Amino acid sequence: MTLHPQYVIDEKGQRRSVLLSIEEYQELLESAQDVIDAALIDEVKDDSRVAWSDVKAKRSRGRRR
Repeated sequence: MTLHPQYVIDEKGQRRSVLLSIEEYQELLESAQDVIDAALIDEVKDDSRVAWSDVKAKRSRGRRR
């Protein structure tokens, strides 16, 4: 990913804000989401699994009450 930021500077010449194209912004968001997703996967990869049929059965029992 290559970014081409433009900076908004204050009267002292300090960078205060960044401007990105919509495409660059969306690509940056997607990359950030990929990092978050990878961290979540690492967090739960060793958790026990539950069969989908068990989940559906449990939900059905809960609705009958």
